Amino acid sequence: MRTVFAQTRFELVNAARRGEAFLLLVLIPLGILLFFGFTGLFGLTVDELLPGLLALSILSASLTSLAISTGFERKYHVLKRLGATPMSRTGLIIAKSISVLITELVQLAILIGVAYFVFGWRASANVWLFVVALVLGTAAMSGIGLLMAGTLRAEATLAVANGLYIVLLMLGGIIVPVSVLPPFLNEAARILPAAPLTNLFGESLRQTAFTPTDLAALVFWAVVGPALAAWSFTWEEK
Repeated sequence: MRTVFAQTRFELVNAARRGEAFLLLVLIPLGILLFFGFTGLFGLTVDELLPGLLALSILSASLTSLAISTGFERKYHVLKRLGATPMSRTGLIIAKSISVLITELVQLAILIGVAYFVFGWRASANVWLFVVALVLGTAAMSGIGLLMAGTLRAEATLAVANGLYIVLLMLGGIIVPVSVLPPFLNEAARILPAAPLTNLFGESLRQTAFTPTDLAALVFWAVVGPALAAWSFTWEEK
């Protein structure tokens, strides 16, 4: 556990040095919230926007940003040095996931704070469901991101992570509701992790009953993603 905590601290310090990357992670969902919150375009309200933007924050930090940064750390032999230490592959994945979770907490605090203080948004949230969605969503997205970063070349990780980001953005109920998608895409969206995460955030913020299939899909990805990443991860490109 000491090695995991030490690596988590290193990941957070390293992320702080990449301040522009964190700024981008915050500015994209925050910009969407401010634009639609002030303009009211398409009749979208803050209450309707916020669950998807929270999911977008997790998708950006846990999958895309984590996959790309880890892929290039692997390419430039940063991770190879860790392979000669007591740090295991599972420990590295846990440390990176925890550091991303802490980053996400800052993102979510900014989004919810702006919604509350700028737009007067109020919610009587189901805190437990919100926390479960946050932890499972982070584990699922981090697992997928590290699976790519630990098996593909850095350039391939960059391309696949950005492509998957667009797919999950379109099928995650973030831009358009899943219900308006064609039937075959609707079914795919319910299996992939983004839409269940958006739904669980929405249900937690509105204190409505959660959908068991959404929770089951997110649990599946939160278990399978990190497990596959830990099993297949290699310290350097071959």
